[in-house]
Amino acid sequence: MSDAVPEMTVDAFLKTAWSDHGDHPHEVAERIATSLHLVQTPEQLAPFARLLTHVYGEHLGRWDRGVELLESLRGQFAAAGSTAAAGPIDLGVAMLRYGNGDASALEALPEVDRVCALASASSALAGRDEFPRAIAAYEQALDTAHGAAAASASAMRALAAGGNSLAALLEAKSNRSTSQTEAMLVAAQAALLYWKQVGTWLEEERAEYRLARSRLQAGQSTAAVQSAQRCVAVCERNGAPAFEQFFAHSVLASSHRAAGDAASFAAHREIALSYFEQTSEDERKSCETERNELGS
Repeated sequence: MSDAVPEMTVDAFLKTAWSDHGDHPHEVAERIATSLHLVQTPEQLAPFARLLTHVYGEHLGRWDRGVELLESLRGQFAAAGSTAAAGPIDLGVAMLRYGNGDASALEALPEVDRVCALASASSALAGRDEFPRAIAAYEQALDTAHGAAAASASAMRALAAGGNSLAALLEAKSNRSTSQTEAMLVAAQAALLYWKQVGTWLEEERAEYRLARSRLQAGQSTAAVQSAQRCVAVCERNGAPAFEQFFAHSVLASSHRAAGDAASFAAHREIALSYFEQTSEDERKSCETERNELGS
């Protein structure tokens, strides 16, 4: 009987890497670089390439090294006689080169892939505090998506995820300009629009939450109340768990407070806190900021 330890599968590798990458991006990057051999099929390549471009782009800004690793994967598949891997590799390489300042990197991509690359680049650049380029990339992604060829699920999903990320990062920016506030609202509204078309109720609910938070940051308290009310309604229609209900009622309470409605603030604050008590210990770590905003 062999005592050899079975090698980790791609799925297991990706699950662990996504869990670890936020706190340990350099370590995860090294693990990615030494695990290319795990990718054996084109179906495995796309999620692996997505992780690679995210870590080497947004988290580390090592754009060229990310391209090198993707090209290594291209060679790996070419040696195996497969041409089906070209799409995800071309997309990742183009996004990383664009992020590194090559404005022409996306020209050869099909229109749908160009939307995906621009939306991903926007998130990466915003994550590295390059907000002018991030906003320009997302605006270009939206403009490109107006073409009929780009009306695909993959393009809409990229726009939804990219808009959510850009809006959230702009919300957290303390010295946001007027134009950046406008871009924040555009991104949050686009995220909601596209998640409603290609996402689940959970993604729609979280997009309504994001838009409510963005509107609060923009000083649009009445509009924030409306978004937060829709967020709560989606939760109620779908029997959302306590974690989602807490955030929905919390943002609605905050929106009512900003609008000067003390009674509604108190009512939804109480509901939010009741849901907070129903969350797990792990979930409460993610609730701390909003819990503190509600006050004691």
